[in-house]
Amino acid sequence: MSKIPEKKFQPISLFVILIVLFVSSAFAQLDSNSIPVLKRTVNAAKEEFQKLVSPTTGQVKNNLSPTPGWPHPFPCRIKGTTDDDIMFMTLGNVETPVAEGIFDPSKDEVILHNGEKINDYFKDSLGIRFYKPIDKTYFPLPPSGWCSWYYYYQEIDQSEIEKNAKWISDNLKDFGATYIQIDDGWQGKGHGGGDNRDWTTVDKRFPDGMSALANYIRGLGLKPGLWLAPHGQSNPVVVRNNPGVFLMTKEDTSASKTWEGEYLVDPSTSAGINYLKSLFTTLTKWGYDYFKIDGQPIVISEYKKKQEVMRDPYASPDSLYRVTLYAIRDAIGKNRYLLGCWGIPLDGAGIMNGSRTGGDVLLGWTGFMTALDATMKYYFLHNVVWYSDPDVMLLRYPLTLDQARAWASLQGLTGQALMASDRMMDLSKDRVEILKRVFPAVNIRPLDLFPNTKPKHILDLKISHLGVNYDVVGLFNYDENSSEMLFLRWTDIGINDTTLVHVYDFWNKEYLGAWRGGIDTRLSPTSCRVLTLLKSNGQIQLISTSRHITQGWLDLKSAEYNPATEIYNGRSTVIKNDPYTLTFVFPQGKNFRITKAYAGGLNVRVENHQGWATVQFTSPVNQEVSWRVRFEPTDYYSFPVEPPTGLRVLSCTSRSASLSWDDQYYLNDGYEVFVNGKLFGYTPVNQIKLTNLEPAEKYRVEVYSVWQNGQRSKKSASIDIVTNSIDSK
Repeated sequence: MSKIPEKKFQPISLFVILIVLFVSSAFAQLDSNSIPVLKRTVNAAKEEFQKLVSPTTGQVKNNLSPTPGWPHPFPCRIKGTTDDDIMFMTLGNVETPVAEGIFDPSKDEVILHNGEKINDYFKDSLGIRFYKPIDKTYFPLPPSGWCSWYYYYQEIDQSEIEKNAKWISDNLKDFGATYIQIDDGWQGKGHGGGDNRDWTTVDKRFPDGMSALANYIRGLGLKPGLWLAPHGQSNPVVVRNNPGVFLMTKEDTSASKTWEGEYLVDPSTSAGINYLKSLFTTLTKWGYDYFKIDGQPIVISEYKKKQEVMRDPYASPDSLYRVTLYAIRDAIGKNRYLLGCWGIPLDGAGIMNGSRTGGDVLLGWTGFMTALDATMKYYFLHNVVWYSDPDVMLLRYPLTLDQARAWASLQGLTGQALMASDRMMDLSKDRVEILKRVFPAVNIRPLDLFPNTKPKHILDLKISHLGVNYDVVGLFNYDENSSEMLFLRWTDIGINDTTLVHVYDFWNKEYLGAWRGGIDTRLSPTSCRVLTLLKSNGQIQLISTSRHITQGWLDLKSAEYNPATEIYNGRSTVIKNDPYTLTFVFPQGKNFRITKAYAGGLNVRVENHQGWATVQFTSPVNQEVSWRVRFEPTDYYSFPVEPPTGLRVLSCTSRSASLSWDDQYYLNDGYEVFVNGKLFGYTPVNQIKLTNLEPAEKYRVEVYSVWQNGQRSKKSASIDIVTNSIDSK
């Protein structure tokens, strides 16, 4: 093993620690508009504070971050309903009737539409004691990149890290991958748990040292990251040479032996604080920009248990823990990313840039469910308090492609920290394609500011971009054995049920028509569908671009349609050698064809379909491309649909009913279902599940065959149903 020259850690002034502690402990008591300031001396702290105070009002200015517009109020929900199976997110300046009010992150205040005001919402209602709006100054977006752990675990070496970094540089950097994070195994003897926490020794599998590896990663245009459990130490020589740093018994033995380490830093001494600062100063000098600090809940728990052996327990354990984080932050600066791990170290809020929000994932569907559980419980913190990290995204075999798309869709639609963790060189072309469509993480935040206690099957991302409002909706089947029908009602996501809505399937690259009321979708076990919903305006519309799951947010710089000339003009940023597709949809019952398409002199491929058309081009370089598409009317084919037969009830509960009918021999484009004379919605197959029914009620159900232009069969199939008064257990 190659040795790093050992360095004794000199105690810093206890005065500095007290300044840090004051800021930490006072934070929760500050006015919600205030900004706690951490500096090395009182004079510096006062000087910085004066910069933030208005000379006229004496109040702290609302300028927590130079990131334009943040922190700013945004729409929110603060509770769900019993039957609510939808989680909402937003991207852009979204306005939606599903919102219950507005949250102001600067004030930690919710104002509901009924006028009710809830003060200290995150601190009191959600229990985030150290709430502070995320500082987006240096990290305006969540991190995107690669982590070594979930393929290599501790069996890593320099060569494998370099191979993956090179692959990402060549294949995923242009798509937004930035970080290469080296996980457990680089340090000490390379293997083990708490007995392998020697940060002064680099394992022999990294012969050139960690600084050289960081330089290699930087040379590829990427940023190096490093895992460690910094509060722990396993090398008794380090402990012996640095008295006062670690928690010790009266017999001078370790007072804390855990997964975090054989020894644990004493947060109550200047020596312990200076040790952490010196450690991270060394790591930053090596060239690392991203630090994943593990085992943080263990540290917090141990500090609560071992306060009696601290040399100077002058404050509460959680305050002392935050002092250690401030020391780390002071060493790495504000421009390096600090990720808390694992579980949910809430005591790090306001200091950490991001945090893991659940346990470690596994390869397989259970791993996806772990990430889903973390998302459901703690997504309300994301992009408000910190960047949430539900753990890495795995896409490799034996996950099916459906499962890989589901995992990627969960990440892409929520915008949480996005780290791959496969052996990247081994991924198939199909799985790499999935990666490209969700990288990088973008500026998505929750509409739902509350934890969910059960998995939601529908994730609705509401986007406002270039004056266009649209929804990208993920529908998930979590069952490993059974297919599922999910009905997406327009009214449930804030769209009037009489509104005609275009529907596009992102992963299958297919237009599904324009429908009112809602749409029924069939999902295979452990799969998802991602549907783009765009309200029809009676003209030709651009519904999707292929670059990213958000379909326009990253790439589309302008788009404008002139109905007089039937020409669409726009500008898009495209990635070299990545086919870029624009998908256009037409008013229901009308058809057009593309007669000419121009894209900055590039070769253009056009496909005309009934009801929709695509334009695709590929650039040899990363660039912004101006494009123009000309349309003209063309013929429209319509088939005279016949009424369905054999309508029957499959099952019925107090709140729902499943119905089916006979397959039709002749052509149709699906079915529209009416309940008590009102349109319920559309289904492409001869089956539907009616939801949101009332117990012990009689309903008249009518089913019509329908064509793409909205033309229904002259007659319907009908049946009367009565819901249960109560469901048997």
